[in-house]
Amino acid sequence: MRIPLIISVALVSAITISCDSKKAAQEPPKPIEPKLSSLQHDIFDVSCNAPSCHGSGVKGGLSLIGTNSYEQLVGKQGTTDRKNTPPLFRVKPGSPDSSFLYIKITSPDTTQGEIMPKGSDKLTRDKIEAVRQWIFNGAPNN
Repeated sequence: MRIPLIISVALVSAITISCDSKKAAQEPPKPIEPKLSSLQHDIFDVSCNAPSCHGSGVKGGLSLIGTNSYEQLVGKQGTTDRKNTPPLFRVKPGSPDSSFLYIKITSPDTTQGEIMPKGSDKLTRDKIEAVRQWIFNGAPNN
């Protein structure tokens, strides 16, 4: 009698664990907060800091490594914006549509280079929206 009971308990436990893991896998990822620290962790560190990009390679004169990001982005003119004279600020606080960073991750024209990040792993809408909202909020160093 004890063996069937033990098998039943084990089977119910396995089904419960399986259902819980499927439920967790179906939950959407947490949205990224429109804060520089979140952008750094969830976007720049993941998608921008390869050695050949804005990590040690410093493409376009821009380093997005750790504590450099704020000083490198906010209120600094872009070096690869050939559309505007003078070039747009990389980040113009309060104005995403006039910020080169936002343009580069959404829809640069041919005089502004390729959409970033390069390659097949484009930013998700949630990530783009977090960047837009951070800039719109004044691009605080948070």
